[in-house]
Amino acid sequence: MTLHGRGAVAALVLYLAAVCAAACGAAGKPPATAARPPQPHPAADIVVQGAVDTELQPLLAALAGRQEIQIAAWTFWRGRIAGKTVVVSRTEVGPVNASTATTLAIHTFRPRLIINQGTAGAATPDLKLFDIVVGEATVDYGAFRSAPAGAGAGVDLSRWTPMPHRLRLDGGERIAFDRFPGDPDAVAAALEIPNPRGRVMKGIIGTAFEFNREVDRLVWMNRTYGVVSEDMESAYAAGTAAGFKVPFVAIRIISDSEFHRTEFQPVAGEYGAAFVLEYVRKLKLAR
Repeated sequence: MTLHGRGAVAALVLYLAAVCAAACGAAGKPPATAARPPQPHPAADIVVQGAVDTELQPLLAALAGRQEIQIAAWTFWRGRIAGKTVVVSRTEVGPVNASTATTLAIHTFRPRLIINQGTAGAATPDLKLFDIVVGEATVDYGAFRSAPAGAGAGVDLSRWTPMPHRLRLDGGERIAFDRFPGDPDAVAAALEIPNPRGRVMKGIIGTAFEFNREVDRLVWMNRTYGVVSEDMESAYAAGTAAGFKVPFVAIRIISDSEFHRTEFQPVAGEYGAAFVLEYVRKLKLAR
């Protein structure tokens, strides 16, 4: 090989080495737009959740020293109410939002209690507009298994049976939850708060990503799962809290009823949040 040829080969080798080094260096760097994980804040006493703004306003107005914290698609406000550190969480609507917002709240704020609150439809005729249900338990009434039925056999709810959620707590054996119990002390304390617009009662709160307006379907839900109300977040937040072993209670105000032909009343969200605000003020947390 001539001297000129050897020089060309050497130059090519140096060029390829430089390209490789640049590529390897780039591969070792994270993308410039990579999202950073949420950074933990000082621990909070209570996280209060609501899916939409109308379910949060009285709580936000009472939050002293309010600080807004945005984590990806979910918004939190931290402050003080009656000497307690409280985080108000706008979960947004539905199971994906409720589960994710609850996970973020637990990891970021490490609360001693989670309160999921907001509006709900009545699943029984005895519940009236603005009555409040405190969840002795929450249940996913959209979790069911249907029996086999051939083409043309139709849809028959009598062939549907409830299917539990299963959690592997602390990596152990899977545990079946046909419902998620509310914290007994938190439930008992909520039942002591007066509701100027209706009753306060204990019951099983139902959840699914559904809005049911068929009375027969509501009757089936009550008969099959024992639910007295329906919403779109409570059970999913409760199941997440159960997985982290964080005390939880759901509190829901009746905003509509097909039994009484009462259309959805947005003001119910404000009334329910005002009830929960009084609950938070009076709640005594064990040390």
